[in-house]
Amino acid sequence: MLKLKLTPDHRNEADAERRIALPDDIGRGCVKTMTLNSGIQLSLSDFTLNAATRFEYNGFPAVFGFGFCLSGDISSQPGGFKNADPIRAGQSAAFHFDGCNMREIVGTQRVLRLNIMMEPQAFQSFLARDDEGAFPALHRLRRRPQRVFGALTPAMRCVLLQIAECTYQGLTRDFFLESKVLELIAYKLEQLDNAQFHTRNRPGARTKDIDKVRYAGELMTRNLESPPGIVELARQVGMCQSRLYRCFKEVYGVTPFDYLRHKRMEMASRLLEQGEMNVTQIAFAVGYSSLSHFSKAFRQYKGYLPGRYRKRSCDFSVA
Repeated sequence: MLKLKLTPDHRNEADAERRIALPDDIGRGCVKTMTLNSGIQLSLSDFTLNAATRFEYNGFPAVFGFGFCLSGDISSQPGGFKNADPIRAGQSAAFHFDGCNMREIVGTQRVLRLNIMMEPQAFQSFLARDDEGAFPALHRLRRRPQRVFGALTPAMRCVLLQIAECTYQGLTRDFFLESKVLELIAYKLEQLDNAQFHTRNRPGARTKDIDKVRYAGELMTRNLESPPGIVELARQVGMCQSRLYRCFKEVYGVTPFDYLRHKRMEMASRLLEQGEMNVTQIAFAVGYSSLSHFSKAFRQYKGYLPGRYRKRSCDFSVA
C-alpha cells in the first residue's frame, strides 16, 4: 500500500486558493483548497487513485466543520480517536477535531468529497448567533472532539455538485461559493435539529417498524417505472400512512418521495453511463412519462442535463 505524508495548508487570507494535482503514478484528479471572505475554509477532493493509499496529515489544525461525501471508500482516523470511521458515498457529518495528526486509507473508488472547516474562534462566533440554543447538537459539538454522521440528502447532493462544477470567476465566483456553502450548512443544521427533535419528542422506530420501512423501500425500488403509491405502500407493509412516513424519515433520513427520486436518479445515472439506451428510453425506464420533467429532475439532482452527464462520464472514463 502506498503511503503519503502531507502537511495541511495553514493559509488564512481571504481568496487564498490552492490546487494540488495528483502525480500520474499515484492517480488522476486533484484537491482544491480555498478560504472564503467569511474565513470559512473549503477542501474539495475529486480524484481516483491507482492503488489503495494511506495518507498521513501531520499537524492537522484544530477545526470545526461539516463533511459531505458523494463518492469514495475511505477509512479516516483523527489522532486521539480510538477507532477509524468509514467514510462512504451518501454520508454527511459534523465534526470537531483538536490539533492532531490524521490518518486516512483511501481506496480506488473515485473520491468526490467536500469539507467545510472553521477555526475555533470562527466557530465560537458562529455559535454566538444562536442566542436561543436552537441547535443543541451543534453546541455539544464543541465539548469534545467527535464526528457525528448523517445522510447526504438529495438537496445536499445537488449543492455539492454545483460547488464542484462552479465555472464562475472573480467576485461572482466568491459570491456563488459563499452562498452555496451557507446553503449546505443550513441543510446540515436542519438535519441535526430534526435528529435532536426526534430524540427528545418522539419514540424511536421499533425493530419491527424498521423492518417494515426497509421492506417499503424494497417495494418502491422493485419497479421504478410504476412503484406503489404511499397509500398502497402503507397497506402492503401493514402500517398507517403517517407512521410509515415518520419512520421512513427516521430510517433513511428522507421522505419516501425523496427516497424514490434518489433511486430513480441513481438508476438513470447508471443507464446513462452504460450508453445502451437513449435519454427518452431511460426516462420511461425510471418512471417519467415526460422527458422535460425527467431532464429537470436529473439536473436538480446531478447538476447536469442527462445528455451532458453522459458525455462527461465518458470523458472522465477515458481521461
